[in-house]
Amino acid sequence: MPTKKNIRTPEILYELFNKYKTYCKANPKKKNQFNSKLGKEVSISREVPLTWNGFEIWLRNNKVIVRLDDYKSNKEGRYTEYADIIHDINTEIYEDKFTGAVVGIYQHNIIARDLCLKDRKDLTSNDKKMEATRIKIDSLIKEIVDE
Repeated sequence: MPTKKNIRTPEILYELFNKYKTYCKANPKKKNQFNSKLGKEVSISREVPLTWNGFEIWLRNNKVIVRLDDYKSNKEGRYTEYADIIHDINTEIYEDKFTGAVVGIYQHNIIARDLCLKDRKDLTSNDKKMEATRIKIDSLIKEIVDE
């Protein structure tokens, strides 16, 4: 007999995610920075990106559930009805990180790494095929000695 789900419906999961989004945007992290014009340290608010880990922590802190792994992996086919909502949440998290990095809210290099994005521009070979060059150590030594 299947066990009871902690989050009864996909709609409730999405409603919880929206509450997490609201919480993140209303509770920025504070970055302390020295302001030389004022001659003192000031606190700057930094928006928090949406993440699955952050969502799980928020759910745990609110006594909803400890982990979402079973929902995300559709363990034993029990969570199929959650697939579309899980996809929507993934998409919203990706979009928040990507656009946040593009407009400079988040550190672009950290977000790019997290989203598995790469710059594919060739900076070393001018788009030509690179070939390994074999150099014999003996010939190099001989050249040095003969000089």
